[in-house]
Amino acid sequence: MPALDVIRIVAILGVVAVHVVGGGVEEGSVPLGVTAVDMAASAAVPVFLMMAGALNLHPSALRRGPGAFWRQRAVRILPALVVWSAFYMLVIGPLAGAEMSVGTAIDQVITGKTFTHLYFLWAIAGLYVIAPVIGSFLHAVPEQEGRRAWGLGLLACAWTALAFAVPYLTRQPSIEGLDSHRPIEPGSLTYWMAFAGYFVIGRAAIVAPVARRWALAALATTPVAIAVLTWLYEAGRDDGGSLLVRALRPDYSSPSVMVYALLLFLALASLTGSWRVGPRTQAWLRVLGNATFGVFLVHFAVLVLLRQIPALEGYDLWQMATVWLVTVPVSFVIALVAQRVPGLRLIF
Repeated sequence: MPALDVIRIVAILGVVAVHVVGGGVEEGSVPLGVTAVDMAASAAVPVFLMMAGALNLHPSALRRGPGAFWRQRAVRILPALVVWSAFYMLVIGPLAGAEMSVGTAIDQVITGKTFTHLYFLWAIAGLYVIAPVIGSFLHAVPEQEGRRAWGLGLLACAWTALAFAVPYLTRQPSIEGLDSHRPIEPGSLTYWMAFAGYFVIGRAAIVAPVARRWALAALATTPVAIAVLTWLYEAGRDDGGSLLVRALRPDYSSPSVMVYALLLFLALASLTGSWRVGPRTQAWLRVLGNATFGVFLVHFAVLVLLRQIPALEGYDLWQMATVWLVTVPVSFVIALVAQRVPGLRLIF
């Protein structure tokens, strides 16, 4: 499906945008329109997770058994996880002003926060571990795969949303004896739990796409969803707003982002599933689509280096636009070149 490559390419542009504007959005120093762009791009990581599920839960990916599946994925993910974690902790982190010690390094590995974006590698590694189990359930009755995928995926999303809302729901000083609880502590061994719903929904949206009319309706709701996300983010600043606002405030495990990302992906999967292009175009799309993994890994290093230039360290519109316009092509060039170099291709 060439559409999946296009979606990957657009998604990585969104990931870079989130990281370029994120600091200014968090500080509240950028216009509301930039916050809206950040919220619009918040679907990018969930989309990558759903595409990973669409591909890795396909029967052909699992036909040789769990052992072969795990070996192939280990070769793909483990070198990147080790090398990029070390690179960002030891080189880019200190360059960005982070202090590093043995204890800090161990803590970052345990929490899966070896750098801002590398939690994704820990999450994908965990999802690869359980993929054969999920696949066995989905493929046990082939004619029910779509129904099972939708059911399991939506159930997992609901479980995640509830689990991550519990800290807000139990933070009630007015209720004597009630302590605030956090059922899941995000970390290198638990990130996959938060994202399993996205992973399974990705397969559901491909094997049992929604009808075209519903896909169009879902796509039409996305501007409204972006506006709601923007409002929730602003209303929840500094842990403010009502209990509902705090529980729904946008992040990848919140119901608000889940609904937006799922509507967007199921619409795109349905509307583009039959899209076809010529062999040459498809080949180029595949090359660029395959490069997005490397772009994801290297772009933050490019971004941090650009931010060392005094003229680009702020969050004025022209500064953010310049950083994004430079980071994207430079990251793609690095990823495309590295994929042609023996050894380097293992981590790109």
